Amino acid sequence: MKKSELNLTALINSFNTLKECYQDYSNEKNEKIKGYIKDSCIQRFEYTYESAKKIMNKYLKKEYDKTEKDLAINNIFREMLGLGLLNNFENWIDYREKRNVTSHEYNDKWTYPILEIIPQFIEDVDFLIKSLNEVLEDD
Repeated sequence: MKKSELNLTALINSFNTLKECYQDYSNEKNEKIKGYIKDSCIQRFEYTYESAKKIMNKYLKKEYDKTEKDLAINNIFREMLGLGLLNNFENWIDYREKRNVTSHEYNDKWTYPILEIIPQFIEDVDFLIKSLNEVLEDD
């Protein structure tokens, strides 16, 4: 697959905004403003996760002729892990669960557990982007 066939721009952009927002959250001292930034972090986690999932799906379809039937979400994560493009299957399962929670219910009970995983999520998405870039440059 050529790099031009798999455009990582949306994922990279959402990833960069998540990193920036989380850094602002971590550095903010004013609790009221920190609350607003928290909400933004959650939303950026959501769309970064969705972008990552779409890129993984598209990659497996184009590169390995996988079908929608083949690509249940756990299968996507397993395939990507097996290809060395993800570094931790369990983390991605956790991200999916956290994302599912935010799509059904949004309150402080669920937001703080999501905030706690964002640093690891940032590391894992960074690994995914770098791994995909390496694979795409080798083709």
